[in-house]
Amino acid sequence: MTLLQKYIHAVKQVLPLAQREDIGRELQANILDQLDALQEQTGREATEQEVARILEKLGHPAQVAARYIPVTPLVSSELMPSYKLVTNYALGIALLLQTLKSGTVFLQAEHDKIWQALMQLIAGFFDQATMIFTSVTIAFYLVSKSGMLPIWGNNRNWRAQDLSEQEYDWQNIRGSDVLTDLSSCGFILLLIWHASWMSEASLQQLRVDFSPSMASYLPWMSVLLLFSIAFCIWCAVQPVWSKLKLQLNIVQNVLYAALFFLFSQLDAVIHNIGWPAILDLQRLDRGIRLACLAYALYLLYECVRDGRRFLQLGNRSTDVSPTE
Repeated sequence: MTLLQKYIHAVKQVLPLAQREDIGRELQANILDQLDALQEQTGREATEQEVARILEKLGHPAQVAARYIPVTPLVSSELMPSYKLVTNYALGIALLLQTLKSGTVFLQAEHDKIWQALMQLIAGFFDQATMIFTSVTIAFYLVSKSGMLPIWGNNRNWRAQDLSEQEYDWQNIRGSDVLTDLSSCGFILLLIWHASWMSEASLQQLRVDFSPSMASYLPWMSVLLLFSIAFCIWCAVQPVWSKLKLQLNIVQNVLYAALFFLFSQLDAVIHNIGWPAILDLQRLDRGIRLACLAYALYLLYECVRDGRRFLQLGNRSTDVSPTE
């Protein structure tokens, strides 16, 4: 068996049985044409090394077979946008739930067990992500093989009038931003109301708690956090910044900035409730208050940024005539 025959045979083994002979003959004819052209240039038959170079230039037999018979993807192209959307949202929800679960471990852990919460977050999320990715892929693979695209997958009933008004790149709300805000709000709520869900044994092991002056603001903080969660859900459903969303975001950021500025001006944010006392509690409290002040300033920057974006949308809408 010559080198050419071995190559053609290797390619045919990867091809479907019904198409092996036809594609094999076509491929052999193409290679023989190249060998004939080489013979005309050199005036002699091609050596085995020259044949090998031509075959190696064509590529591995499996790659050549794939050019004739493209590999069918697990998920069809019609379902790929829906597949990505479902996978991203499922992974996002899994990360959110795992973050809240690990947050409860963190709040109840002793100082030398804080890394336990972080490792639980990473390991738990990867475990759930593997199961979610596998389940969603199998489900969409079966739908693709059935040939029956669901209504939400074929986009037959879409209308041009339903397209969102998105004129600037910054108007797109990223899912990672929504997920980060939801996780932050959920963790802060767990932190604020730790006494309502922690066990008695865990509460007795606490060495610090919110100071009385700080605790008086926590109900207002909780109301604002609940509003933020509802706002995040709205942004996840309609991930485009509009003038109304920008206005609401400015209002909530102003309220957050006011609260965090008040926190920074308190005599104490935390105080010792257990024994032994935490060393350098005053330095820790001062660091928290400085962080509150820095975050309040950052929120004011976001208000200015959103205000400029609001004016951009307003100016754009006035530039467009009614006939347009």
